[in-house]
Amino acid sequence: MDFPFDGSIEVPIDITNVQWNRSLRLLVTAPHPDDFDAISVTLRRMVQAGHTLFAVVAQTGSGIDSIYGAGMNQQDRTALRNREQESSFKFFGIEPSHYQILALENEPDDQVAYSQANIAVLEGIVREIKPDVLFMPHGNDTNRAHRDMCRMMRDIAKRMDWPIALMLNSDVKTVEMRKDVYTAFDREEAAWKGELLRHHDSQHQRNLRVRGHGFDDRVLMLNERTAKGLGLSAPYAESFEIERCG
Repeated sequence: MDFPFDGSIEVPIDITNVQWNRSLRLLVTAPHPDDFDAISVTLRRMVQAGHTLFAVVAQTGSGIDSIYGAGMNQQDRTALRNREQESSFKFFGIEPSHYQILALENEPDDQVAYSQANIAVLEGIVREIKPDVLFMPHGNDTNRAHRDMCRMMRDIAKRMDWPIALMLNSDVKTVEMRKDVYTAFDREEAAWKGELLRHHDSQHQRNLRVRGHGFDDRVLMLNERTAKGLGLSAPYAESFEIERCG
């Protein structure tokens, strides 16, 4: 089957079962370091299927608590999170020429802002890469930066003169969304994903202190709930809502 980007999906589709009619260009637009990692199994499957992956990550030093970040200023925190994302990208295997960590305009909370300057930068990247598929957090989310990145990318995609599918991913802070597409995965892949997530050690240690479980478990518990909610036999799943633009 060809992947239906026209809003005609009636029941959730396992992305692994899609027979692609051509190689696609994929672009992940992440408002934080670690948003890429939250959908890493899907991204790895797409790369394995022969598609070309690019990623853009907005710089931020947010999310580092006062214990882990003792003695650090904002610049130090941002540099740390950049290094964590670089380490994650290296583990994943994405080519260095295929990702950018951008110093975009941030709000006072040190997270990416919805702004015309940011839209101009991101639109330039989209026009250069010319992706067929854009991945981003869902706009129905309690995290402001997730909402603003989604809003900016929607604005950009609607202006393009070629068709683009938006893959809006489920996140632990997503309020509600339609699950059009999912990627089911097993415990072996979950172990790989957990190792990838632990490259974001500042987030991992904060979760251990605040929630009593690591960043890896926080994301994988969402994937467990998703698999159960979809009635899958696999123990884990990442899920996405699709929009068509362009």
